[in-house]
Amino acid sequence: MQIRPDQIDPDAAKVVQRLHQSKHEAYLVGGCVRDLLLGRKPKDFDVATSAKPNELRRLFRNCRIIGRRFRLAHIFFGRKIIETSTFRANPRAVEDDQGGNGNGDGSAKNDLLIRHDNEFGNAVEDARRRDFTINGLFYDIDTGQVIDHVNGLVDLEARLVRTIGDPDIRFREDPVRILRAVKFAARCDLAIEPETYRRMMEHKGEVAKCAQSRVSEEFFRLLRAGAARRSFELLLGTGLLEVMSPDLARALEQEPADEPGRVRIARFWAYLAAIDRWTISHEATPSDALLLATLLLPPLRDALHPDSVAFPNLGQLVLQSAQSIVEQLKVSRRDSELARQILLTARYLFPSSNPHRKRPRLETREFYEDAVRLVEVVAEAESSDSALAGRPLLAPEGSAPAVADEALPLDLQAPDERPGRRRGRRDRRPAQPSPPGQAVERPATAPSREAPASVFGPDLGSPAFTPIPSLADLIRTASLRPEFLGAGPFGSRWGARAE
Repeated sequence: MQIRPDQIDPDAAKVVQRLHQSKHEAYLVGGCVRDLLLGRKPKDFDVATSAKPNELRRLFRNCRIIGRRFRLAHIFFGRKIIETSTFRANPRAVEDDQGGNGNGDGSAKNDLLIRHDNEFGNAVEDARRRDFTINGLFYDIDTGQVIDHVNGLVDLEARLVRTIGDPDIRFREDPVRILRAVKFAARCDLAIEPETYRRMMEHKGEVAKCAQSRVSEEFFRLLRAGAARRSFELLLGTGLLEVMSPDLARALEQEPADEPGRVRIARFWAYLAAIDRWTISHEATPSDALLLATLLLPPLRDALHPDSVAFPNLGQLVLQSAQSIVEQLKVSRRDSELARQILLTARYLFPSSNPHRKRPRLETREFYEDAVRLVEVVAEAESSDSALAGRPLLAPEGSAPAVADEALPLDLQAPDERPGRRRGRRDRRPAQPSPPGQAVERPATAPSREAPASVFGPDLGSPAFTPIPSLADLIRTASLRPEFLGAGPFGSRWGARAE
């Protein structure tokens, strides 16, 4: 296993060479070295150096220092970032040398969770403090040699994921490493060393101790590297998915009793495989919102079919279907809102049997490109298996016909174009009283029902799945001309007419 000079990113090489010119140690480290030795193309190049953050800032004008727990340097070359870190020591070893227990008050001696990691060290200490042997390799650009302080080359040759040091201690120090083990096994097609795997199973429940932002970030990293399906298979097999999202785990583990349920499960795996192929073929990184929308789509696919009956509260239906997963995974509010808008937009992008169906102009909206990508992923998955294709939910026979062009859902309307909103200033006019003797007509609301028992459970018309009582109640019977709203190039309504 050799690394050729032409495989090295030239900007990363510039960073290392300038550090060498300033008499600092500097090496390429971590995932880029691992991927090059495996014959894979690294997604980025990282550098480790003896230079301190303030020294890096003086050396590089295109440098920005980030981080609170440990300060890192981001060196910019256009849109590319070369992350450069100062050599660090294992904080546990430093505490032992100082006679501390890491807790500050002598309590909870068995709690090894690392709560700070800001001790500078040397190159050997930096290699040994890393999580897995395959990530502890350094590459010296000047000599063209791989420097191995942790026997990572042996494990790379055997295609094994193994912790550096005792896995019992390493996973208790930082349980997020358990998710990282799954990520490397899935992304690089590696096996997990038996003792490492046993300790993963023992400490998987401690993932809940970690900051939720880190867990969510690592979860989406699992899915965006071209190995989403394999990652989910490992999450299910290890029981980690049960820790992070019990509802999603139960939905995937149970055997559906009906054919629609089996189709929804098959769609889930097919969509993940399709987004892996899309990621690899486009050499792109899908956004967290797109990944979340892909996970949430299978039980909503038929409801979002463009030929399905026009749901008057489709946005609420999507929200209720996604709520449990979003809450359990602690997805950010921004990503969850974007995912919902992506799903609603997909309804207007899926092919329809109605050639005259109007589509809103949403090309300028933030979520539009991801919605197009989602439709591409779904089309690719369903084209390979016709049994997975979306089937429109139609009105029961004898009921009023479905509305062909329903009003644009509120979730897709620009904030200043939603009903009851005025651009520029708030409408402060008092509500007009109703005429004497005339009752005020109020819209009927569907009675609330219990939340779905499973995100891949019964059909949408079932009370166990959604608070909407039946499909017949969802059909719009009013023959009103639908509003066609949007954010025009000058902030006007697309459908407004000059009087």
